[in-house]
Amino acid sequence: MKWKGKWFKNKVDERQEKDLMMVEHYGFWLMYYMLLAAILIQTFFVEDGFEMAKAEWIIFMVTSLVCVLGWAWKGVWNYQNRKIPGMRTCLLYSIGSSVGIGIPFGILFALKSDGGGVGKIMRQTFTTMAIIFVISLLAFVVIGTMARHREKTLAERDFDDEDDSDEI
Repeated sequence: MKWKGKWFKNKVDERQEKDLMMVEHYGFWLMYYMLLAAILIQTFFVEDGFEMAKAEWIIFMVTSLVCVLGWAWKGVWNYQNRKIPGMRTCLLYSIGSSVGIGIPFGILFALKSDGGGVGKIMRQTFTTMAIIFVISLLAFVVIGTMARHREKTLAERDFDDEDDSDEI
């Protein structure tokens, strides 16, 4: 039991800990976007690329879910916004995701199927964009609601703690 405390004892000060967290932050996001790039490259340029990239896709989605649910649980959204975005921002994020993901994947799915003309490619692209828009909008609204609820709970807890200290 003593070896555990000896090996895992925190031996850095706050500045060093902040530096370590900054390196981990940049390393994580570099890994995240490189994994996304690998998935996209395999899917678009390799025959049966999506079959090859299933493991990477699962890792990518689990990582994304853990991050988003963790941020919602802590009551934060991102570094730029102090408050949780409202419905307008969720709509803009959903439109951005549906355009950024729906267009390339819609075209890819249409071309990888049995072919077809421009009409089929357009239908497949708009269908993919609509599906991604609905899924992302629902996800943003649910997660935003969770984050708002958590923020409210934390604020009430802080308010209750302040009331208790006033009575002493």
